[in-house]
Amino acid sequence: MISAGSSYSIAIGYVPRLLGWVYLLAFVSLLVQVKGLYGSQGILPIRELVTGLRGKPGLRGVLRFPSFFWLDSSDIFLSASAALGVCLSVYLLAGLPPLPALILLWLIYLSFVSLGREFLSYQWDALLLETGFMTIFLPLAASTSPVVWLAYQLFIFRFMLSAGTVKLTSRDPNWRNLRAMSFHYETQPIPNRLAWYAHQLPEGVQKLSTLGTFLFEIIVPFLDLGPAPFKLACFCLLVFFQGLIILTGNYGFFNVLTIVLAVPLLENRYLNWLGPPPPAAGDTPFPVVLAGVVFGVFILLNCLQLIRLFLRPPWVTHILARAGRWQISNPYGLFAVMTTERYEFVIEGSRDLKGWLPYEFRWKPGDPSNPPRQAAPHQPRLDWQMWFAALNPAYVEPWLSRLVERLLEGSPSVLHLFRSIPYPDAPPEYIRLVVYRYHFSDAATKRSSGRWWLRDEIGRSEPMSLVR
Repeated sequence: MISAGSSYSIAIGYVPRLLGWVYLLAFVSLLVQVKGLYGSQGILPIRELVTGLRGKPGLRGVLRFPSFFWLDSSDIFLSASAALGVCLSVYLLAGLPPLPALILLWLIYLSFVSLGREFLSYQWDALLLETGFMTIFLPLAASTSPVVWLAYQLFIFRFMLSAGTVKLTSRDPNWRNLRAMSFHYETQPIPNRLAWYAHQLPEGVQKLSTLGTFLFEIIVPFLDLGPAPFKLACFCLLVFFQGLIILTGNYGFFNVLTIVLAVPLLENRYLNWLGPPPPAAGDTPFPVVLAGVVFGVFILLNCLQLIRLFLRPPWVTHILARAGRWQISNPYGLFAVMTTERYEFVIEGSRDLKGWLPYEFRWKPGDPSNPPRQAAPHQPRLDWQMWFAALNPAYVEPWLSRLVERLLEGSPSVLHLFRSIPYPDAPPEYIRLVVYRYHFSDAATKRSSGRWWLRDEIGRSEPMSLVR
């Protein structure tokens, strides 16, 4: 065994199994939504996109949108692909030889992301693909190699530092005057119940929370660069920070994946109770050398991404653009500009243009009396995208028009994405979008009325119907 204090082989050895948990969360979440989002009667059918892209030069189109779904984009194949992702994730969790599963999981998830458009465009989708691609080469590497653990440790350093740096460089006054967290709990995409309570905290506490965000995202990552005890402190603080985010928000598998990325900060002396690391698959010099070279490239890419945070030389931009096409290296940084107002689209249906009834989403705010719900680690992609759509309610995004069309058609797979529908027997004749400005209620209002939200109507669209 490598002497304590000189190796991170145990933590590195468990990364594939831990990544299996993240893939499992991602694919289970996707499996229950895939037909409503991407099926033939879904909001953005992958089959339609593939058909439209077939007019482009074949190889060029495939390289730009790498996906298995060029071969088959039927509803059965889409669901089967997500289900296979679930099975392969369980395979990883079982501790079986990881290399085949790591390759297939990455290819399947890349297939969805490449053609998934808005609903699979979140930073954690890119982060999972980047982490997954790097981990493909881990079973071939020597887990005691400094190049390997340095690549993972530099990755989490760059990822966390990016999150804080973009907030400072955006010049958003709410980050600079420490008022950002006064808005965040209320205006984040899908608040949970604890977010309501966090929003009630005094202004001074909110400013301390904002300052704490900078501490965790800008100062704490530098502990990653220190000796083992500093790295342990960095790990503990990052896990604590991610736990706070989990308690007060809904970000799918994002926070779990961030914690997994921090595990390689733990030196063997802190993990000896786990026993020896899982054995590597490569037992000949060539795979070990190849993996060492590949992890060296990952170190270089992370360094280039760090440079790009502050400078944008054309050659750096060109290299990273090439790597980003296949989600091998991506920029990160959420909430660079804090949203200060919460607008929501409420979708209503009618059969006679007189009585209007709402479609209730499963997770996003709707009825002011309904408490905010905990969705994570599930990623409700329609609910999330509705938040983005409402950032500019004067513009109805094309996918939102398609959603309205599917509701008028009564598509079962799309209706399944909602908590309740006003006309379960037959679809309405008309749909309209009503825009509200939402605010959390205060404690007195909640006690007297039971309402978690207060809302004011801003405007409404003209009624929409199918052309008969």
